[in-house]
Amino acid sequence: MTKPPNYAAFAAEPDATAKAHSFELTYRAHPSVSQDPFYHIADSVLDTVPGTLLKVERETNTSLYTLAPNLSMSRFIYLSKTSNGTVVPVSAYILWPYIARNYGDGLPMVVWAHGTSGTNDECAPSNIQNLWHHFQAPYQLALQGYVVVATDYAGLGISKDLSGRFIVHEYLHGVAQANDIAYSIPAAREAFPELSARFVVVGSSEGGQGAWGFAEKLVSEPMHGHLGTVALSPVTRLLNLPDPWPAVPLLLLMLSPSLAARSPGFRPEQILTSQGQQSLQTYVELKGCNTVLFNIPTTGIIKEGWQNNSAIQEYQNTAEVGGKRISGPMLVIQGGIDPIVYPPTVTDAVNRTVAADPSVSIQLHILPNVSHAPAMYAGLQIYLDWIAARFSGQTVEPGLERSDPQPVRPAGAQQIEANWFVQNETSPWQAT
Repeated sequence: MTKPPNYAAFAAEPDATAKAHSFELTYRAHPSVSQDPFYHIADSVLDTVPGTLLKVERETNTSLYTLAPNLSMSRFIYLSKTSNGTVVPVSAYILWPYIARNYGDGLPMVVWAHGTSGTNDECAPSNIQNLWHHFQAPYQLALQGYVVVATDYAGLGISKDLSGRFIVHEYLHGVAQANDIAYSIPAAREAFPELSARFVVVGSSEGGQGAWGFAEKLVSEPMHGHLGTVALSPVTRLLNLPDPWPAVPLLLLMLSPSLAARSPGFRPEQILTSQGQQSLQTYVELKGCNTVLFNIPTTGIIKEGWQNNSAIQEYQNTAEVGGKRISGPMLVIQGGIDPIVYPPTVTDAVNRTVAADPSVSIQLHILPNVSHAPAMYAGLQIYLDWIAARFSGQTVEPGLERSDPQPVRPAGAQQIEANWFVQNETSPWQAT
């Protein structure tokens, strides 16, 4: 088995954080969300019904992005609600295919829920040139003929609510992300009535948790047209991880603002060392996203016993997914050597969900020698076939079906992590 990457080592290079921040500035579509009028909403907005459409940018300037050729883009703003019911404005984008699949009932819609891009307002995928996940998922889906509707999540993009209060992104909160997914759908349909009433929800990592949470939400709040859910590398629980686990310092840095907003008695110094508090301050002040986060010192930043913090335990109890009934069939794909999501937590969540409702239909695939984000590539054939089957009306069998694919070549012959990125050309000779 290939050893997972050591994320703490990423920050070893001198001035790594400053270099990472400079790089992040280069991949924004606009210099800042605060400078893009799209993310500003009128003070006169009085509507407080989640799902309400507030603003539409029908034709987004695609020259500011690094989209696959012949795809087009729109952006919109709608109302969602936080995990405690507070109504908040949220931004989203729509990625349009050149030619749409024809199932006879409008343009087929896949609702995409992105993985962790960061927790600050500058981390909205709709303002990232490659939409954060580029060919990992949204480009692939659009190139396959689906209209991709993608929420940024509350707190990413738009930083203040209708009363002018700061919106804290509720990181890794299954209920909050499920709400943002759910309420983007009627808003997108209001903006573009040509969209089909039928849809599939697909999410990765944080978005995998949100997609799973959406399937749970539909049990009590059904939504017409839902065909199924795909959860890729889904976060299910924050606790019950091996000690040490490489992703924990990063997760706790990003969670600290959410914990402080939700639990008045929580203070970051309860779980972070003085170095950890400095890393958090740097991350927040820079309005950093994932590249900054992965290049901030994370060695020795968390205190022993962080798992016992009451705010963290309460957050997990309300935020976790799994072990509850879901609506519709679900496909779960998980990398076997994922250094972010501990694979046994996903298997456990699936088993508990089936135990809660044996009539549910879940397909589970654990991909050998596959890491976290690469599961979107390695599992691409599986989930594209599954989505097409749902739109084609193929029936599913109840219960759990597990199949762990075997790669055609040995582990040593495979590229485990991406060693490239998608960015715009700066000189004409760079493009071919």
